[in-house]
Amino acid sequence: MVPNVVRFIGAVIGISLIGGGALMAGIEVGGLVFAMSPLIAAIIVRVVGGDGLRGVGLNWTGRQGWYWLAIVMFPAAMSVSVGLGLLVDAVELGKDVSFASVGTATLASLVPRIVLAVGEEFGWRGYLTPLLHANRVPPLANHAIVGLTWTLWHVPFILASPTFTIQPLWVFAPLFTSGVMAMAFILGETRLRTRSVWPAVYAHAIGSALCYTLLGEGVFARIDPLWFSPRPEGIVMIIVTGVIAILVFRVPRPATPPPASDQLPPFLSIP
Repeated sequence: MVPNVVRFIGAVIGISLIGGGALMAGIEVGGLVFAMSPLIAAIIVRVVGGDGLRGVGLNWTGRQGWYWLAIVMFPAAMSVSVGLGLLVDAVELGKDVSFASVGTATLASLVPRIVLAVGEEFGWRGYLTPLLHANRVPPLANHAIVGLTWTLWHVPFILASPTFTIQPLWVFAPLFTSGVMAMAFILGETRLRTRSVWPAVYAHAIGSALCYTLLGEGVFARIDPLWFSPRPEGIVMIIVTGVIAILVFRVPRPATPPPASDQLPPFLSIP
């Protein structure tokens, strides 16, 4: 089973390099290849490595609280970040911005964001997280491995997008890594606690839809992006998601036995 971990990480990074390289060459479809590379890598390794559809986690199981966390987590974190920015006059909203306009734009972009979230999460939380769990990797190490891979996976897209950040690399890199790691710990726990990939899909889609809406033209007249950006690398966002990650880990775990073998569990669940 361990070779499949290596195969997946190698495949997802390799495909992301292809997608990012295509974007650098001006081939727009490279963006779609990049976005779907975790799903593509998972399919390839599941076929080649013999896992098939085991452990995908398509069921809706687990306590409802984890699903509600997935739905409200990013809207709450972004509200705190932007709200604090408004309080200290580091953020100014555009003159035509309203709660209704932001909400409408977010909902309008939700369907394509769900598709893109499936492309990522069916790789990260739909395959790599349960695969590591089946190999008896402890939760903290599990989420750290997924988080670091997730961070590294972004590099080709960032290099292909000159406007991705205005921060110097030495500032951006540790902040972005911290933000992605916090998200990996939270989303990974929702997967392990619910035995379902859907909370991670919901959270990812909602977070992306709202973030891109907030960063759209005219929403902010001005904003301090280092501290109050609604993106994962904003310092306030890192603090809020970091606190959420700590609180999530303080929730008692059910007394379940470790996996009986290194085999992925059945199609609709994980141990």
